[in-house]
Amino acid sequence: MLELHRLLLGDAARNHAFAKALNGVIVPGQTTIADIGSGTGFLSFLAEKYGARECFLYERNSAMLALSRKTARENGMKRCRFNAGHSTEVANPPKVDVIASETLGNWAYEENIIETMNDARRFLKPGGIMIPQELRCFVAPVTSPRLYDELNIWDRIGHGLKFTAARETCMNNMYVKDIVAKDLLGNGEQWDVVDFRKHNSSIRNNAVAWIMPSTATIYGFACWWEALLVKGVSISTSSFGPPTHWKQIYLPALAPITVRRSETVRLTISSDSRPAVKINVAWKTEILDAKGKTRTRTAQDMRTGYVE
Repeated sequence: MLELHRLLLGDAARNHAFAKALNGVIVPGQTTIADIGSGTGFLSFLAEKYGARECFLYERNSAMLALSRKTARENGMKRCRFNAGHSTEVANPPKVDVIASETLGNWAYEENIIETMNDARRFLKPGGIMIPQELRCFVAPVTSPRLYDELNIWDRIGHGLKFTAARETCMNNMYVKDIVAKDLLGNGEQWDVVDFRKHNSSIRNNAVAWIMPSTATIYGFACWWEALLVKGVSISTSSFGPPTHWKQIYLPALAPITVRRSETVRLTISSDSRPAVKINVAWKTEILDAKGKTRTRTAQDMRTGYVE
């Protein structure tokens, strides 16, 4: 757990964005804040430094909560209130002016930010502020073979053996990778948007499409997100921006797909982050010819790729 937070706190872009967002909404001596999934307490400590009247930290990991208490004492923090347990388990929480939660994963949803923020709105006073406010998710075809070849050792094992089933299982998973702009076709299309100021479903299901400008081979899809923290302050995991500790997600193709000029690639992504599921991602790829007729169709699902 501490290793995760070492990576988080080592991310200067992340820290700067959340600091700027908090500094912009806190009224010294007045603002109260609930820090949901507080971890080391970094967001609350910033809030107190900026003059927050009271900071309520909610953290279910007892070791992290103990560490954040020590860090608060070390930094002379007097207005932080530490609460053990998951925020969803808290009955009648104090109402606050600001909710802050950095429970974003590489996929965005796997740390249950949708479910956490749905519940956290009951902590908020009327007219209060949610940080982050909005999340937009993007996807682009991967036209470089680099990532696919890295995964597909199955066709190179040799010795007269075939590993077709193992390869198919491998390709039914999502992978956290460093994906660069030259790996991609285009700048990405938005496939999902979540407004945390409203109630949101844990099941996300949307489609995007690209008309091919020229013949190319598609080896899968790259996914990233952009979070609007407050107006004018965002952070992104895009391949086109500054790097963060978050990386991009690679959804591989079952096999490389050659797509001709003027054909359409249609991708449907489904994400299920319900607590009982934890996280499952499925994606369907359809190639339509220039007349709109389906030429090929494949379906992939993390449940197929799970082998314990």
